[in-house]
Amino acid sequence: MMLEEIFSQLKELEKKFNEIKYPPETAFQPSFASKIRKAEQDSLLHNLPAFELNELFEKVEE
Repeated sequence: MMLEEIFSQLKELEKKFNEIKYPPETAFQPSFASKIRKAEQDSLLHNLPAFELNELFEKVEE
């Protein structure tokens, strides 16, 4: 029982840390989330290259 409680608390902590690092989609406005989904679908449909965030920021700054 003691180990089970420890594991359940660790799982809860892991979930909280993940939410801090990666907020759930519900944290964003619905219009923003739908724009992201549409952009992902468009990039797959048209075989557009995927960028890492740093690459994307560099491209935007150019």
